[in-house]
Amino acid sequence: MKTSIATVSISGDLPAKLLAIAGAGFDAVEIFENDFLAFDGSPRDVGRLVRDFGLEISLFQPFRGFEGMPEPHRTRTFDRA
Repeated sequence: MKTSIATVSISGDLPAKLLAIAGAGFDAVEIFENDFLAFDGSPRDVGRLVRDFGLEISLFQPFRGFEGMPEPHRTRTFDRA
């Protein structure tokens, strides 16, 4: 069985989050969109960094908690989805 945790669950920048996640013994990571966008590198760099920590990417999480958003945010987010 593989274990995974979302980067949104950890504080810090993406490299610090991956270090903590790997150090805690997880096998994989769910990359939250904000962490991906804030990272100063390419998507290939993110993949390399994840692999360098011995992790796999199990999920890209572009949306979170938008079902209960007030309008007009909710409609814009559903349109984006």
